Amino acid sequence: MVRTEPSAADRHLIRIAAGLGLKLSPYRLERWRTAGLIPRPGPGTLVRIGNTKVYTPETASLVVGLLTCAQLCRTNEELALLAFFNGVSVSPDPLRAALLKTYFPQYTKTRDQRDAELTRIPADFRDEVAPEYNWAEAVAAIDMTEHEAAVRQMRDNLRRRRELAKASRTELDERVRGVLIWLNAPALPTQDHVFMADLRASMAFAGPPEQSRAAWLLAAVCHSEQLAERSTTSGVERLETFLAVTDDDLRALREQVRESLDAMCYMATEGRSSRFPFTSSETARLASRMLVEWTTARQAYPPGSRPAQVLVDSLRSLWSLCSTDSVGEGRAVFERRTRRRVYGVGDLA
Repeated sequence: MVRTEPSAADRHLIRIAAGLGLKLSPYRLERWRTAGLIPRPGPGTLVRIGNTKVYTPETASLVVGLLTCAQLCRTNEELALLAFFNGVSVSPDPLRAALLKTYFPQYTKTRDQRDAELTRIPADFRDEVAPEYNWAEAVAAIDMTEHEAAVRQMRDNLRRRRELAKASRTELDERVRGVLIWLNAPALPTQDHVFMADLRASMAFAGPPEQSRAAWLLAAVCHSEQLAERSTTSGVERLETFLAVTDDDLRALREQVRESLDAMCYMATEGRSSRFPFTSSETARLASRMLVEWTTARQAYPPGSRPAQVLVDSLRSLWSLCSTDSVGEGRAVFERRTRRRVYGVGDLA
């Protein structure tokens, strides 16, 4: 805690913040210095103005950026993440620590959830099929509870089929679960006509996009892994991969994640918003987990792949699989109808 009068350099920062309508205390500055969010006075961090040394414009800009985001955060870790995804040049060390602290507890929680779902499958049933199918069934069970809007849209789309118009909620949910199981499996059973009919109906590509965007988004995310080279990685391997990422690559990954979230936001909000809002610590944590995950996941795709493009390619692949030679509007018509309203990715669509 600061127990003396603030230095001339700190007073200069406080005046800059006040000029922007922001309140900055010397105590907050010291807490940020202790956390490594801003540099301590020293060579390269101060410039001379007359007879006074003050912080460089870069540090002043950093402090203003942190101060703007601070009111939305409770901890320094949350502040580092939210500021980073809002374009602030956060110091690398506290940023990397915050990214790892955010990602790995959720990674462990997700793994434990899947393991718990696997144990719910009767042993006799688990032994009858390949491990990949059991894993897909466990993930589908989680999807059913965590993506209610998508499940509801898929269920409503299935009910439009004449033979399912009076089907019970239980039957429709089982059909949705079957679709999600195979979307999470290594590949779709395209020769299974019953399954493909359910997939085609649940996606309702021929219908108004606003009635199925949530379903399309979930299906595209799941199916994108079927377009990649599947492999198993451990937590240690993911950590080593992330630690090898350079600072420049970290900033590039941020832009790719923001681009992907913009596309998801456009689709999930049925075209009402084309920008994902980084206005809370929750949104920053979501983006952070995506960034760390992508550092490993991108190795399964061709070099230069971007998550937003992967999402679009996955959606197009699903549409193609759900089309037939005798029925359908054609890819060009589909893209014209949905380019802006569905993807919201600009020239990626």
